[in-house]
Amino acid sequence: MMNDLPIPEYYPSEIHRLLNIGENLTVGGKAAEKAPEGLPRPVEQEAVEEQPELLHVSIKTDRSLLANLLRSSFVFYPIIFIAAFLFFYSALNFPALVSQVQGWFAPPEDEQILGEDLSEYYAWMGGYYFAVGNRQALEPTEDIDRDGLSNLDEFLVRTNPIVADSDNDGMTDGVEVLNGTNFWGEGAVTDKQSKLAAALDLIKISNRLSFNVATNFMPATAPNVLGSTKISYDVNKEGRLSVPKLNLQVPIVWTKDPKDFEVDLTKGVVHYPGTAMPGEQGTVYISGHSSDYPWKKHPYKQVFARLNALEPGDDVFVDIYGIDGKLYNYRYQVVSENIYRPDDQTQFVDNSAAKLNLSTCWPIGTAKDRLVVTAILQSL
Repeated sequence: MMNDLPIPEYYPSEIHRLLNIGENLTVGGKAAEKAPEGLPRPVEQEAVEEQPELLHVSIKTDRSLLANLLRSSFVFYPIIFIAAFLFFYSALNFPALVSQVQGWFAPPEDEQILGEDLSEYYAWMGGYYFAVGNRQALEPTEDIDRDGLSNLDEFLVRTNPIVADSDNDGMTDGVEVLNGTNFWGEGAVTDKQSKLAAALDLIKISNRLSFNVATNFMPATAPNVLGSTKISYDVNKEGRLSVPKLNLQVPIVWTKDPKDFEVDLTKGVVHYPGTAMPGEQGTVYISGHSSDYPWKKHPYKQVFARLNALEPGDDVFVDIYGIDGKLYNYRYQVVSENIYRPDDQTQFVDNSAAKLNLSTCWPIGTAKDRLVVTAILQSL
């Protein structure tokens, strides 16, 4: 039986013979052969504790590996590329990024008021219908009292939409908003008023105010043509303004309706209807942007940014088509430069000579005042 077989004594296997292992191994209480030199040996815990410097060497080795990795081209160049991409992306898209950030901080109540739901506006504006009697005049984009603030603007800042000077202090509501003065009474604008006015477009208010004043204070008689023959102009075709010193050549839009004024400013510079036409006795009033909001995209947002560089003696040329198809060219020469408030009528109504007033909001980035460069007609 198997149980009666003797237990064989230890003998080395083939693998032991190949590795020269066998003599000093301990199997069943017997000694076995030592492992040959050169084979890895386990590190005893006691040895590690006796030589703690081994751990520090390992940590230093890991750190050097990380430094080498960062210095390697596989990591260094992608980091440089990403940093360069972010820099140039931010530089090229800075205005758009600014508008995005500004949008984050826009008051939510303004978004609601300026959105499609205008029920609160119409409920407020309906209280003035008895004084107006015209439903169309109550629309948000209208300016009943011609103070530069649209009906919706008046609703936002809670001024009287049918009275140009709500607090009766001698300054129209639109001018007070532009100047940062109290449009409900005396003194400086309050924190509450500043918050209410935050959603208003100051450039549009300034342009609308000047436009309204220009058309309000034009002389009752039509301006006369310089000379004996009156030229009939074709105002359906764009004119052209050329200023050699500024290296400027830009379309002139002959605005016909105040509602088109802001859109026309994105197409070039605009002529105020009611002011004189080129070559006529009186003031030809032409306006353009010195700056506009970053999020507004059009090629003429800084068309008059260097208007202040003009000096007496500089030439300005105005081209306009006649209904006969001919192009008439007028040469004006700069004589002066002045600063006006947007509602100062004197910039529009000087009929002492054939003049050209080039106007823009000033200082750049604000809508507080108007820089006006005046030129006198020299020749046709």
